[in-house]
Order: sequence, then structure tokens, then C-alpha cells
Amino acid sequence: MIALAVGASALGAGVATAETATSGAYTFTRTVDNASPKVGDTITYTTVSKKSGIDGYISRFTETHAACLTFVPGSAKVTKFHVGGTMTETTETPELTATTLEVTSAGWINNGSKPVTMKTSYTVTASCAPGTVYGSGLAVGATVMGNGFQSSANFANLGPSITVRAADVVDPVDPVDPTGPGTGGGTGSLGSLSGGLGSLSGLFGKS
Repeated sequence: MIALAVGASALGAGVATAETATSGAYTFTRTVDNASPKVGDTITYTTVSKKSGIDGYISRFTETHAACLTFVPGSAKVTKFHVGGTMTETTETPELTATTLEVTSAGWINNGSKPVTMKTSYTVTASCAPGTVYGSGLAVGATVMGNGFQSSANFANLGPSITVRAADVVDPVDPVDPTGPGTGGGTGSLGSLSGGLGSLSGLFGKS
């Protein structure tokens, strides 16, 4: 069994849409399709592994993320070389915790012309605080990492980070025209209260 180091998600300053790390002959690149999502948005992380020199084999990807992100079922997909000469995408069943996602394999072949790519999607929930920067991390298990067989690499602070924005506010009276008080089409305004009763001035326009 290949050893794997799993890092905790790191929260830090700064926002990046792509980050790259190396270990031995391997290069790992992670991107996020939206670095400043709103609460309620879905974001997708993409991890690409490439290896120079002789063939290597990826056995595990473990990514770490903020606890306020919720995994989208069915979104963990891995594209890798398939016997027969084609690159094939498959849907994986990951092992999940509140802050980690892990996919495993008997060994996905990896070299310069046969990258291994993992994509995962998450929903930004209301537990994510607007204005907060949330980081992400990656740990990998592979053979021929560059330091011998059955190696692992841990990039707990790799990123990329996201900065969460507040969800859009929709006018509950008129979601089509959030700038107006109603759908009457008039140009008047709500009158002041007098004796507990309000007066409407031109709110509905003239007939």
C-alpha cells in the first residue's frame, strides 16, 4: 500500500485561480473555475498531474477544502489513460469527511503525454462567511515520485483560494424590478403614516 499524507485545509490571505507544486518528476496543477463565488454558487476544482521521465502511477488524490463547502454528488471525475490508447473520464465514488475528499486507484498511469486529471464540484453554503478567504490543499500517493517507489507528497497549503461573496438580495415584492416597490407601474411613492393609516400616492398610476 502506498503511504499518503493528508493535509488540513489552509485558510489564508490572497486569492488565486491556479497553483502549481512539484515533487520529484511530478508536477501538480490545481485550478478553481470561480475564485470569488457567491453563497449558493457551485465551484469546480481541477487537479492535473504530469510526470517527466519514466512512467509513474497515481494511486490517490486527497484534496482538502473549507468545511462550509458541500460536495456535489456525482461530480468527482477522473480522466486518465485507458488500455487501448484513449483518455477516458470516469465518475468516481470518493471517501468524504467534512473537509476532505479522496479518490483511489490501483494505479493510473502518468507521464508527459498521459496526464491524470481530477475534477470535483462543491456548493458554497450559507455557512461560508462573506469576505472570508478559504484555501484548499492536495495530497498525492504515487509510485516513482522521484524519491523511490511507494511515495507520497503533501501540499496542505497549495490552494487555490476562494473569497466568498454574499448572495444576491432579491426584492420579495417585485423580483423582476427590485428597484420599485411593486408592479403597478406608477411613479408615486408610499405616503407617510397618519393615525395608523398610510396613504398611497400614485402608486398604481392613472387609469
